[in-house]
Amino acid sequence: MYRLVVFLFALATAQAIDSSPAVTLEHTEHWTLHSAKIDQTYDLFVSLPQDYATSGKRYPVLYAIDGWHFPLLAFLQNNNVYSGRMEPVIMVNLGHGRGINPMPLRARDFTPTRVAIEPTSGGAAAFLDFLEHEVIPLVERSYRATPGERGLLGHSYGGLFALYALVQRPGLFNRIVAASPVADWDRQMLFRAARERLPQLPRPVRLDLSVGDDEHDVSRLDITNATIAFAKLLDELKPAKLEYRLTIYPGENHNSVRLASFPSALYWVYRR
Repeated sequence: MYRLVVFLFALATAQAIDSSPAVTLEHTEHWTLHSAKIDQTYDLFVSLPQDYATSGKRYPVLYAIDGWHFPLLAFLQNNNVYSGRMEPVIMVNLGHGRGINPMPLRARDFTPTRVAIEPTSGGAAAFLDFLEHEVIPLVERSYRATPGERGLLGHSYGGLFALYALVQRPGLFNRIVAASPVADWDRQMLFRAARERLPQLPRPVRLDLSVGDDEHDVSRLDITNATIAFAKLLDELKPAKLEYRLTIYPGENHNSVRLASFPSALYWVYRR
C-alpha cells in the first residue's frame, strides 16, 4: 500500500509539473520579423516601462542585439523603477530564432567584412540596413517612441557591430554600448573609418566602451588590448560631438564581464 501511495503521489506531481503554465515576464511582448534580403526570421523581444500602458508618455528606445540578453535587460528595466539610476526606456532585443545555433548567424550579421577565421562573416551592412529600414520603423509605428532617441547595445561581435553602426550611420543612434568589442576586426578597419568619420558626427553621441582585463585569448583574439587601443584612438581624435568612456573590469573574462558592464554602461549613457 505504501508503495502505491508513493507512486500515485509521484504521478500526480509529474502531471502537475507538466500542466503548469510557462513563466512569463511582465510588461514584455514578442514579435517576429522576416528579412527578405537576409532570408532570416528574427525575434524581437520587447520590454516596456512598467507604466507604459497608463502614462501616455513617449520613451527612448534601446536596441540590444543577441536575444539571449533579454532576461537580464528585462530585469534592468524593472530595476530602473527602484534604483532611479536610468530613465525608463523601451528595450528591443533582437534574436536569431529559437531552436537553432545562433553562432554562425551572429558572425554573419555582426561582422563588416569576410575573413578567413569566420566562414560566415561579412553581413553587417545588410543587417544594419534591416535594422534601420525595417526594425526601427516597425518599433516606432507600434510604440510611443521618442523621435531620434535610439540606443544600441552589443557584446563581442555585437560590440563590433555597435562600433560599425557608429561609423557607418553616425546619426542613427545617439547612445551606444560596445561591450568587449572585437574592435581590431580585419586589420583595424574600424580605426580607419573612425579617423575619417567621427570628427564630423552630425549630432552628439554617448559611447560606453568596456572590457574585462582577462579577454586576451578569445577565439585567437585579444579583445582587451583591441578595446584599449580603440579608446586611445578616440583620445587622439577627440571628436567634438562624441562623449565616451572606457571601463576595464578587473578579474572579468569575455562572458562574465556582461553582468558588470551592462548596468553600469546603461546608467552612464542614459544619465540625465
